[in-house]
Amino acid sequence: MMREAVAESCLLVAEVTGATQLADKLGAAEADRAVERAIARAERSVQAYQGSRVPGAPGRLAAHFPRSDGAALAANDMIKRISQLPPVSGITLSARIVLHSGRAKQGGGVDEESVELALSLLPFASPGQILLSSDAVSKLSEGMRANINSATQLSVSTGGFQMPLVELQPGNLLMPQSHGPLTVPPHEPTIMPSSRPVPARQAPAAEQTRSRLLLRYHGASLLVSEFKPVLLAGREEANDVVITDRRASRQHARIEWRKGRFMLIDSSTNGTYLVDAQGAEVLLKHGECELPTHGRIGCGYSPLEAGCEPMVFDIGERNSGQ
Repeated sequence: MMREAVAESCLLVAEVTGATQLADKLGAAEADRAVERAIARAERSVQAYQGSRVPGAPGRLAAHFPRSDGAALAANDMIKRISQLPPVSGITLSARIVLHSGRAKQGGGVDEESVELALSLLPFASPGQILLSSDAVSKLSEGMRANINSATQLSVSTGGFQMPLVELQPGNLLMPQSHGPLTVPPHEPTIMPSSRPVPARQAPAAEQTRSRLLLRYHGASLLVSEFKPVLLAGREEANDVVITDRRASRQHARIEWRKGRFMLIDSSTNGTYLVDAQGAEVLLKHGECELPTHGRIGCGYSPLEAGCEPMVFDIGERNSGQ
């Protein structure tokens, strides 16, 4: 029998902390609901950095990533998202996270032994801490390794052998400008026809790289770039942008960075409206389009509607030679 082909992958396993104290105070049902909210936020981090959820980790989250840098960025994002949840009856939830090298099966999924090993390392992490095995560290880019806290080095016994662990310092991770993009696999667009389509942008004479998108909504500003390639918008609190209008879906739309292009993708019931700087409007329904340099986005409503508050975006460009 031929063995199934496998490829290296980076595993991320996470466990929500604080649930035991919450169960003691409010009961198991309320604790379970709070953990579910935290796990939903963690899943958004997995999605944002092109990870895939791994089944078979009840009460925990396990995911695999094609690149270790993506897993590290997702872990950092996870800590931030869960920390932003409001305390429940005075108890603040957090997460402990471990990254370890695994073997992703070509047909989908991950080697079960790798998952079990990664899960066995979770008890060694403190709440709010990200630990990495030496295998995971070896696959990080040089720039990402700069975020390793050299003061925290552990050697733990698991599975009958010693496993060295180091800590990734959560926060604003340092990334080199030369770091390769975390690309999203392209797929065929399905753009809904419109009587007023967004005009196609004319390519400049000199080759350009559209390096980052700045989005503003309700006084907050967020960036989309090769280092944060997906932004999620909708009514659900786990989104990067939480839309307050009731016409928006829970998981309404997303913006993706794809090798210098910024794509708007709709996954809603009422559609996503895009208005460019000239006032031309297009309505997307389960389709996608490339964003112009400047514009406004409405989730379930037109940005031209009186009294509404759309998302406003600007895309910065720099010459590829700079």
